Amino acid sequence: MESNTLSILLDEMNVHKDLENIGEQYKVRAIDKAIRSLRRSSVFPWAIKKGSLRIFNGVKEYPVASDHDEMLHIDKTNIDVYADTARFHNTSLTQFYEDVISNRNLMAEIWDGGTKYIGLNYKTDGLVSITLDNAEDSDDYAASDDATAVENNSINYKEGSGSIKVSITNSTGTATIQNTYANAQSDSDYKSKYLFRWIYLDAVPTSIEMRLQTDDSNYISSSVTTQFSGQSFKADSWNLIAIDLGEATETGTFDSSSITSDKTILTGAATGTYYMDACYLREWRAMDYWYYSRYLVIADGSTSADQERFYRDNDYNTSDALIGDTEWIDIVLYEAMETMLAEVESAQLFSYIMRKKTEAWDNFYEKYPNMVPVVTTNNWRFNNEPQTNDYPFYFKV
Repeated sequence: MESNTLSILLDEMNVHKDLENIGEQYKVRAIDKAIRSLRRSSVFPWAIKKGSLRIFNGVKEYPVASDHDEMLHIDKTNIDVYADTARFHNTSLTQFYEDVISNRNLMAEIWDGGTKYIGLNYKTDGLVSITLDNAEDSDDYAASDDATAVENNSINYKEGSGSIKVSITNSTGTATIQNTYANAQSDSDYKSKYLFRWIYLDAVPTSIEMRLQTDDSNYISSSVTTQFSGQSFKADSWNLIAIDLGEATETGTFDSSSITSDKTILTGAATGTYYMDACYLREWRAMDYWYYSRYLVIADGSTSADQERFYRDNDYNTSDALIGDTEWIDIVLYEAMETMLAEVESAQLFSYIMRKKTEAWDNFYEKYPNMVPVVTTNNWRFNNEPQTNDYPFYFKV
């Protein structure tokens, strides 16, 4: 991996006498400012990382890696011919949710409450999605502990034509809702699936445990503290929660040929009204997930970039290193020196640094184009009199 330690960058700056006398911490801060500035205007090949993302039928919102900065590419892990590619169409948030009848696979960057996640609508592969319960018959549900009652609801629901309304009165801090299926399920491949459930939260609980059961003594379970997309739980909103059944903890002896019920256990749920909607067993497909990382600095002792900047916690380590090749290092140095020259009265040096910075940028763009997917949208032209014409009342242009 190409990199230069902070000490080398500082030595390059100190070649110029007008800059040498500036305090070292201010040079470090100027370098960090240059890195942030450059990230706003470009992306860098040495920041590319390859991860893996599990894609499901019927799920549109997915978590990003902790250091995700910009999406680059996502596709199947094994491709033999072009027809096998996913060919995600990167579009706006609005058209991502509106373009539901198209057979095109869609992708979008989504922000909600300061959290970034990936929108993926994968339509071209027959991934298994088994509906365990559509949450429209309260006879299939039972409340216990702090959950005091269940009833049918046709007002607030996420899918279908109804949901299950659950009343919770906080007393013990634990509310349990059991869903017994009208028909027991058998699935020997359950370890390659996730258990999904829609739940409307009146208030945010500490955690939610999901159990898939043969009976109350024999089940597999996991607890979650966020939605499947990686967002925090949201009050007064529908939350999609899920657990990986391949990583779930087995209690007793779970019989995959006799899956009869599930339990949703809310810990720390405040008194209020909650709702349960459909639950599913969903098969996943792993895809290669290429993205640009925010991390461009390798902390001393690390083997890969794991920091955004040099100056951290009111300190810095000159053994930390900036990754990237010569063109990038030159741009960072010249951008940083330009910032510091605001404190130095040297027109000649300022002119020199500006000229060298321009040359460095020209060399960089010749070698490294920006590969972030372009956001594209469709325009629609509507026919003025759709009822009296034989052709569709709208078409793409």
